[in-house]
Amino acid sequence: MKNILILFAIIFSINIYSQQGKIFIETNYNTFSHSSLSDFQQEFKNDLAPIPIKTVDDFPANIGFTIGYEIIDSSTAFFLSYNSTGGKLSYSDYSGIVRLEESLNAITIGGIYFLNLTENENLRIGFRGFSMISRFNLNSFSEISNNIQQDNFDFQSTDFGIGAQLNYEYPLSFLILKANIGFDITFGGKLIFDDNNEAYLTNNSNNKVTTGWSGLRTGIGIAIPIN
Repeated sequence: MKNILILFAIIFSINIYSQQGKIFIETNYNTFSHSSLSDFQQEFKNDLAPIPIKTVDDFPANIGFTIGYEIIDSSTAFFLSYNSTGGKLSYSDYSGIVRLEESLNAITIGGIYFLNLTENENLRIGFRGFSMISRFNLNSFSEISNNIQQDNFDFQSTDFGIGAQLNYEYPLSFLILKANIGFDITFGGKLIFDDNNEAYLTNNSNNKVTTGWSGLRTGIGIAIPIN
């Protein structure tokens, strides 16, 4: 992840001084499916069937952030994004507590190629290609009859994806208001166990569990032209 951030900073620095462009910052609202992780959580719930454990969170839609730079002459942009979500199972009564918490986050680096849909270039379609470094944490806790048990596991995967988005921009004084909506298709890699690179997360059918970042993505933000 550190190398990705360094590479992004180098590319950003080179282009900001060599090309006419725009710096942009967005807040994103994402409705990714995470169906593989959701099914994995449901299997945990079924395995604990004698306990009436409840689903508190099931990898819901969440807020993300994007920063990027557009090279105007070549109708291209590169970007860096952060996204996160998670799941949680929980139950407690007089006899004890059972809790399973899962957190998922990802750093995305990628590029966009734009095609104008109007003469004033305010409405465009963008085609995206990107790579993601995802981190998944699984934390389980139980306390029954003063017997406490806690486990914590970390996993990492490298995912790749493509997508398309519709972009609208509205010039306002020295900056530009921008909004977009689109859909990403992500090809998830294995969630590899941090403590053993030969091991990865699987479900009860011994199939790999993937992050599942495919889904609808929206953004609203600003762009600042750089001459």
